[in-house]
Amino acid sequence: MHRNSHIEAIDGLRAIAVLAVVLCHMPLAGAPQTWYDCGSRGVDLFFVISGFCLSYPFLRSLHGEGRLNVDNGRFFVRRVVRIVPPYFTAIALFALLSLTAFGLPTAPGVHLDAAGIGREILLACSFLTNLPSPFNASFWTLGIEMRWYLVFPLLLALYARSRPAFFAVGVACYVLYFFTPWSFSDVGTLPCFMLGIVAADLRITKSPIERYALWAAALLLPLAIYAQSQTARVDHGDPLWHAAVFCLVVAASGGWFARTMRFKPLALVGVASYSIYLVHEPILNSLVAAHINPELAAIAAVACGFAYYAAVERRYLDKRFRTPAEALLGKIFSLRALRAVYSR
Repeated sequence: MHRNSHIEAIDGLRAIAVLAVVLCHMPLAGAPQTWYDCGSRGVDLFFVISGFCLSYPFLRSLHGEGRLNVDNGRFFVRRVVRIVPPYFTAIALFALLSLTAFGLPTAPGVHLDAAGIGREILLACSFLTNLPSPFNASFWTLGIEMRWYLVFPLLLALYARSRPAFFAVGVACYVLYFFTPWSFSDVGTLPCFMLGIVAADLRITKSPIERYALWAAALLLPLAIYAQSQTARVDHGDPLWHAAVFCLVVAASGGWFARTMRFKPLALVGVASYSIYLVHEPILNSLVAAHINPELAAIAAVACGFAYYAAVERRYLDKRFRTPAEALLGKIFSLRALRAVYSR
């Protein structure tokens, strides 16, 4: 996808999302619980942004050339190469830190022997499940993302062929989540991801709906915050929050809000948002446990995220790594086999 002003606005939204999550993990004396609960909604914003960014180039091709041009197997391989290496590098870093006097970052004062570290690494490597990671509690979202990558080509094809059927799937997910035993996080959050596809299409077609999106967000966000203050739990399958963050993404298409989201420092935070997400929580927890001021600890954690981006993630984004890695992974997973699955 070309890095134009619109994408810079999306980077600004990524920054808002990751900073909200950081604030959610920052223990402030006297802060109401709603502060932390609403901060966790940065995850919901990430989900919509993910659906937006993944679908945007394909939908642009659909509207420009009349076809999606999706190579399903290659799409999955590219996403694995994009997401997994920085993740496992972070796991390795945390494992090494757990061998030092610093201890396991997410559990200050805990020191594991080699067998214990091995067990924790195996658990962290199972991120395709929703098992809690001992290294970083935030990792639960990555497993959901990876499973979405498997169904994304099907959802995109459904959106291109039948909008009513696509929206029926979203409604069915809410019904299953709220009214049946199938209340899995994947089911409850999938509509949020699907709304990202809708947001991308609205942007490409320059829908008149865009001009009302910021007003809708201004109405829905206070309602969502109030509703959050009335409950004792955070439910990432909440359709009210899904609608609110969807409107924010749609609103980033133009006007003063888009210009604000393109503010360079904000966009730079968005560029490094994945790295910040990967490393901030263990570092923040450890610094606070060491009696560092929470605000300073949060700033240090974000700075470490930037350092991780510069030293690790940016190198994995280089074509000199990605091209051979995708070729190798394609052979291992057999792109032909993946194509056969989707063509049935």
